[in-house]
Amino acid sequence: MFGSLVNQSFQPSDLQAEFEKKNEILRSRFTELSPEDYLNLIFPNRGEFVVVLGTIKDSRGNIVEKGTVVRVPAEDIWSIAWRSNAYIPYADFKKNYYHSKTLEAVRAFVVDLDGVSSRNLNQLIRYAFVRVPEPSYIVNSGKGIHLVYALEASVKVRGQRRTLNALNEAIQNSYEWLANLDKHPIVHPYRFPGFATKIRTRASVFKVRGSYSLEELLKLFEIKPNKSQGEKKTDKGQKKGQLLYLPNGSRKFWEWFIWQLFKRPPYPGKRHNSFFALGIVSYKCKRYVPEEEAVEVVDMVYDGMESYNLHIGFTREEAHSAFRKGYNPKAVRVRWKFICDLLDWEYKPNKRNGRTRKEHLRYVQKIRQIYKEEKEEHIKRLIAKGFSKSEIAKMLGITRQNLYKTYGHLFR
Repeated sequence: MFGSLVNQSFQPSDLQAEFEKKNEILRSRFTELSPEDYLNLIFPNRGEFVVVLGTIKDSRGNIVEKGTVVRVPAEDIWSIAWRSNAYIPYADFKKNYYHSKTLEAVRAFVVDLDGVSSRNLNQLIRYAFVRVPEPSYIVNSGKGIHLVYALEASVKVRGQRRTLNALNEAIQNSYEWLANLDKHPIVHPYRFPGFATKIRTRASVFKVRGSYSLEELLKLFEIKPNKSQGEKKTDKGQKKGQLLYLPNGSRKFWEWFIWQLFKRPPYPGKRHNSFFALGIVSYKCKRYVPEEEAVEVVDMVYDGMESYNLHIGFTREEAHSAFRKGYNPKAVRVRWKFICDLLDWEYKPNKRNGRTRKEHLRYVQKIRQIYKEEKEEHIKRLIAKGFSKSEIAKMLGITRQNLYKTYGHLFR
């Protein structure tokens, strides 16, 4: 397999020497850019940057500084370049609020290769780029490198989120045959050139070729644009984004659901999700289940966690907070599969044999009609043989009143 991790026994001076060797190889083949020029090429006329600061721990593992997200004016960006835990995403966000849901535009796709030595880098340049399209830039980020596929202009996410995610995955998967590939989503932040690395050097950048258009990358990595992009519709013909209220759940469904939580208390990794799911189901069934009763069940489920010591690191207040997030009209739109995924339960879809919901309902209605007609023919035969209404009702397993109410027209 291509590549190997840098020897863990290397001292910082050895890592720094290896870093410089990689710089020399890249300088011999490509043009080195200044960090300022690179930043202006990726983010032209940018007024403010979203910077993600990673958590810093000491040698004993104690947290010295918690990770956070800050907004830094463009003129002050280099004032934090000394930080080895500062990362910038190659993307734009609505109101600079860093989240996958607020992703507004993409500026580049990045492949993160960890533990790339100078020898590995030579192999990459000589042989990998024969099989895979060349990146626009190569960033020497410390122990590893970043292969940056820059876009000629930022691409809006709206209407083509699936296509962009598929392209990002395809670009990264094309390097899967290499060792130490770290896969990341589009919103993932990276160390930028000019910023300090963990081995006490400064990340550098080299231009391999020009930027790509989105159409070029889609063609090179064989990604077909999603034809269903734009306004999606639900089974009921409503546009995506409109509030869709699913049918109210029954009390029996709610009681069954909480009984499952009693039997299988939420375990670490699923605790927040479980109370969030409880909030969704409780809101779905709020016509039959008072809110006070649902809140009381939150404490009951948490008590069950305490009995198994599953509450450690997860407070009762966090359980109620997660419940409240699910107990609202927006969350009620989710499907049963989503709830099963939250709880790590097995999802068993309805057996429609490829039929849509509308087709399946017509099919079931037709089956019921055929069954009713066959039953009527059976009752007619019993009447012809001289059986009384009471005897026929007993044979069918229903009351005499129900027989006359449903099939009374056969006795006239």
